[in-house]
Amino acid sequence: MKTFLIFVLSFSFFTSEAPTAPAINSKAITFELKNINGETISLNSFKDSKGIILTFLTNNCPIAKMYQNRVKALQEKYTKLGFPVVAIDPADSMEDMKKVASEKGFNFYYLHDADQKTSFSYGAIVNTHTCILTKEKEGYKIAYIGAIDDNRDESKITEKYIETAIASILAKEEIKVTTTTAKGCVISYRK
Repeated sequence: MKTFLIFVLSFSFFTSEAPTAPAINSKAITFELKNINGETISLNSFKDSKGIILTFLTNNCPIAKMYQNRVKALQEKYTKLGFPVVAIDPADSMEDMKKVASEKGFNFYYLHDADQKTSFSYGAIVNTHTCILTKEKEGYKIAYIGAIDDNRDESKITEKYIETAIASILAKEEIKVTTTTAKGCVISYRK
């Protein structure tokens, strides 16, 4: 209860309106954001992909730090299967993002959400909030929203939600679990 109260108080301090995740199977929200190399990246940047793993990640959250290597592993495994990873940072400066990406050897697309509109639109309340976008004839749709897996301690993971969902997509099967609850540090939205 104490943790929940801190979450509510810290969130309400920064914004009077909470982000709401879009519906599963709804059209993906478009964005145009700069990556750490200064290039503008949008959904149209991935014309040859089958989908996108979209995650919201900052550098100072201890839980997000626990997931940095997992996000790199998702990029390594799924880009060649048509699902590149795009990480959006709604909190850190571009300079800090460049520094951490270089130190940690980030291999994924790392985008700066300076005005926080994209993160808010995707309902990102905490770090590691993740969506799977699948490519359809009319554009991308949202196929999954939630956590990457079920435990911040890598040695205790029993459910790999992202990997299971992508396996279903690639097998042209229905995703059994389309929403979960991401756990991480609260993203502070500026008013």
